[in-house]
Amino acid sequence: MPAFDHLSVEFKPATIARHDGTAAVATEKIKNLKVSFTGEFVTELKAHVVSGGAHQRCSTFQCLLACVWKKITAARGLDPEDFTQVRVAVNCRGRADPPLPASFFGNMVLWAFPRLKVMDLLTSSYGDMVATIGNAVARIDGEYIQSFIDFGVVVDDDGRKGEDDDVVATAATVAGTVLCPDMEVDSWLGFKFHQTDFGTGPPCAFVTPGIVVDGLMVFVPSSDMKGGVELFIGLMEDHVEDFHKIC
Repeated sequence: MPAFDHLSVEFKPATIARHDGTAAVATEKIKNLKVSFTGEFVTELKAHVVSGGAHQRCSTFQCLLACVWKKITAARGLDPEDFTQVRVAVNCRGRADPPLPASFFGNMVLWAFPRLKVMDLLTSSYGDMVATIGNAVARIDGEYIQSFIDFGVVVDDDGRKGEDDDVVATAATVAGTVLCPDMEVDSWLGFKFHQTDFGTGPPCAFVTPGIVVDGLMVFVPSSDMKGGVELFIGLMEDHVEDFHKIC
């Protein structure tokens, strides 16, 4: 039997899948932004986090997520008493017990949900925010992954998955979704697409498809800045100007 509640996290009853507190707008109201972080900025940010004393090391992804989470929350002008969370895609290949072999083909991804009160987030140090993110990700361990697998077995046995779409639906976001006050992030920093060469040299640029969800972010390695990172994000048009002023 599963040890954790997955039905309300990774899956939702289909009858409430579109009534979960998120709003929907015309996709043209969601603007696509690109933010470039130089290698020097990334190095300085990580050094700043480590200098706080709470971390001996921190990942580029977690440091940049802490930075962007704070900036976007400020740009949105949220109520200080509200809560905000980020849905973080977690690669479970090496976290499963035992880990998946390198030859395994396909995705194995679950979600972590770091969550903070807006007032606390805006006044927290980057080090504290990185700790919040890291603690949430650390909860996706071997026990949690096995629980999710057990959940899949139970759902199959009950005939509720694949046979009755009215009972269980994935919790994925759809076009026009407004995640505010929350966010969702994917990290493609481990992808080596800049090393691909089909005979004419490596690609000179990488661009994501149009992002039609407010608050959805993707981090990718920069194609022209050594050690740099590029962020692609969808943001409601009302928040774009303030974000440019802050970031």
